[in-house]
Amino acid sequence: MRKLALVAPLVILVLDAFAHADAPLAQGAQGASNASSYKPLALTVDTLDNGLRVVVVPMAGAPTVAFYTLVMAGSRDEVEAGRSGYAHLFEHLMFRGTDKVPAAEYEKKMQSLGSDNNAFTTDDFTFYVPLVPRESLADLVPLEADRFEHLNVAPDKYKDETGAVAGEFNKDFSNPWWAMDEAIREIAFTQHTYGHTTIGYKRDVDAMPQNYAYSKTFFSRFYVPDDCVIFAVGDAPREKVLELVKANYGDWKGKRAQPAIKTEPEQTAPRRRDMTWKAPTTPRMLLGYKVPSAKDHLADAAALGVLTTLVFGEPGELYQRLVVKEQKVIELGADSDEVIHKDPSLMRVDVKLKEGTSFDEILGAIQGALDAVAQGKIDEQELASARSHLTSAIVLSMQTPGAVAERVAFLTAATGDPHAFDRYMQAALATTKDDVQRVAKMLTPAHRNLVTLSPPKSVAKGGAK
Repeated sequence: MRKLALVAPLVILVLDAFAHADAPLAQGAQGASNASSYKPLALTVDTLDNGLRVVVVPMAGAPTVAFYTLVMAGSRDEVEAGRSGYAHLFEHLMFRGTDKVPAAEYEKKMQSLGSDNNAFTTDDFTFYVPLVPRESLADLVPLEADRFEHLNVAPDKYKDETGAVAGEFNKDFSNPWWAMDEAIREIAFTQHTYGHTTIGYKRDVDAMPQNYAYSKTFFSRFYVPDDCVIFAVGDAPREKVLELVKANYGDWKGKRAQPAIKTEPEQTAPRRRDMTWKAPTTPRMLLGYKVPSAKDHLADAAALGVLTTLVFGEPGELYQRLVVKEQKVIELGADSDEVIHKDPSLMRVDVKLKEGTSFDEILGAIQGALDAVAQGKIDEQELASARSHLTSAIVLSMQTPGAVAERVAFLTAATGDPHAFDRYMQAALATTKDDVQRVAKMLTPAHRNLVTLSPPKSVAKGGAK
């Protein structure tokens, strides 16, 4: 998959909305008082007659403008057997040009505009991220509108791009993490489409060259105005952005398809898969606990973010014991963003073990730490620190127009609401001991999925059973 390019930090405040955020974040006091002083982003949301939404976030003085397009279709929408990986494929195909602006000319034009242009795909969405100097915005918008409305990839160019995706698949799966990701999805989701990876199954990727006609169907289903949200972040007035978007996207037509995504049955017992890698590797384990959707339970997602920081962060007792003191674990971490999904998903814990360490010993330590939180064994000062660390890290990560657009879009894709970022921040700042205890009670063995990975002919003591 294409990766989002990092942008050099700007020496400015994130935006007016965060002008006073440093004070409550640093206090580490009661969450409710922090939330009361939080100022929402100064964003506006407008909807065109065709359903296309436009979100504008002003950043006065920023030299660049992020003109990003969120397509709310990801691997979640790949419901047909044998058709995994097409959302990711279109991440590539969208750079292949139109009748009006062929691929080579599109690339040349983007370079002339000084654009940093890329894209990436997730379970829930695909995101196109051109960043331009603010003076180039008027020239960028028609180019973007043209490819979203009139993409036209010739069969031979389509096959070339499927070959590139196959090469990417082979490269990715030379890393054991990808095999573990595929495995934990398979055991955790027996019905829902979160059960396959974003890049898709190898058999489906290998079959892509023969499915040109299907690819055009996929495009017509999801690359439509009511399935897209444009984010314009930077020194670009709302009136100017709307004028450009209406002039160039106003004639775009189509309605989003509604694929029949199956509901995943409740998990009632732990699931496990033990794997042996084909080459020397560090023993690893990947845990995934079933958690609710952020769309319907955004406050729980925020509380889970605080919990992952509290339990798995470097200052925490678990990390200090396993990594620093006993040195049984090389790496231990959980990403708070993993729980932000449109449908019920997984809270993941990724561990690299020192050779000779028992999988079951580390599993027991992790489950014990979560169980302690579920029983209410939570230090208020440590909770305040975790809450402050999570929210401060989010704010500090949003120093550029692109970073702001990405964070707001991420929450929009999960919830459908461009204001969800503000609601998430308010919930995180207001998270209490009772909230963390409540979500910890979800993280039981009955909701747990475990994948272990060992080097050849060397299974860690107490591992596979």
